Amino acid sequence: MKKIILIYIIISLWSYGYDYPYTDPYLATVLGTPTKNMVPFKNTDFKEIRLNLKNEKAPPNLWYLDGFRFGLMAQDQKAPLIFLLAGTGSKYNSRKMLTMSRILYQNGFSVIMLPTSFDYNFIISASKTHAPGFLEKDSNEIYDIMGLALNKVKDKIQYKETYVTGYSLGGTIALAVGEIDSRKKHFNFERILSINPTVSLYDSAKLLDHLLDDNIKTEEELDQLLQKIILGIMQYSQENGKMKIDEATIYSLFKKLNMNDDELKILIGITFRFVAIDVNYISDLMTKTGIYTDPDKKLTKFQSMSEYYSAVNYSNFQNYIDRIGFETYKRLDKTLTMEKMIKYSSLKSIEPYLKSAKNIMVITNKDELILTPDNLKYLKDTMENRIKIYPYGGHCGNIFYKDNITFMMDYLKRGEL
Repeated sequence: MKKIILIYIIISLWSYGYDYPYTDPYLATVLGTPTKNMVPFKNTDFKEIRLNLKNEKAPPNLWYLDGFRFGLMAQDQKAPLIFLLAGTGSKYNSRKMLTMSRILYQNGFSVIMLPTSFDYNFIISASKTHAPGFLEKDSNEIYDIMGLALNKVKDKIQYKETYVTGYSLGGTIALAVGEIDSRKKHFNFERILSINPTVSLYDSAKLLDHLLDDNIKTEEELDQLLQKIILGIMQYSQENGKMKIDEATIYSLFKKLNMNDDELKILIGITFRFVAIDVNYISDLMTKTGIYTDPDKKLTKFQSMSEYYSAVNYSNFQNYIDRIGFETYKRLDKTLTMEKMIKYSSLKSIEPYLKSAKNIMVITNKDELILTPDNLKYLKDTMENRIKIYPYGGHCGNIFYKDNITFMMDYLKRGEL
């Protein structure tokens, strides 16, 4: 009888599979999770909250980014409070942020939704240096903002303990603010969940730059690909008599256009390049570095942006690090070297905390696009039994897959691994 039970258990374990639908990391990153494979959730409303910080105001041409904004989904009774930190370049109310917030809310959490340090509103209104990308400083600024945000909404929520989670860059920041709180004890986080984090901001920036730079040689090639995609969408709309583009439509469109992995890499690279372009421009404008903009030129509310974007052109994250980020921090610390900045923009700078903290969990994918093989090995060796690695899913492609969400909620609510 014992042998029969043992054989049954082995067969059950052997036959269990991970059925997220896209095994190609680039396709997964672009398409995400089909609705049919997600955990159902309600479209809960949120409140936008504004913090009037004492940092300088936004320039006249970016007046709409003045004042720091974050979101709140509050339960109407006492509930655990979780801070949700956005990914690279994302606003607090981006599509991924709203979906994750609603899932967390449905699972009994009150949610404070915060943008990434690379969000334009954060760079202008919350960052003291206006130059994101230095993990040590970014995480300290976000930790301070978390305290201010909680103080701002304390009369709107009833909470019994606090948690923090985030995805992509937000996942990295979640671990970094956990380390800060282990010393400052302001929140005393019950649990910390890091989803698809980067290990080294510098390594990930290079990987994202190369997705575009290594797969397209000229602007003409880029224009041709974009035109191909736009024409494909227009043709689909004409043939089907509708403009709604869902996951199934996009997948059908990709197959129809015969888009290969190189073209998918370019699409992902373009998405992150737009973030890099804006960060290059906004950070240069705010720091008055003078790389792309004239710091002495008086701006108006309806200033034409064409000359600035022409100057920025297709500048990438590496350009930003070399021309603006490093130079900005070098002015604050004359002893700073590029090697030192890279070191303190990596999770390796908080390694003792990562090895010892019992209340942290990392979720990532074996085919994660923003991790080098060494980065993934580092996470496995450092986190040991506090890491869950799925066989595929690309970068955040499977973040809302039902198995992933079940695991996340089990960990957050019960601490189960």
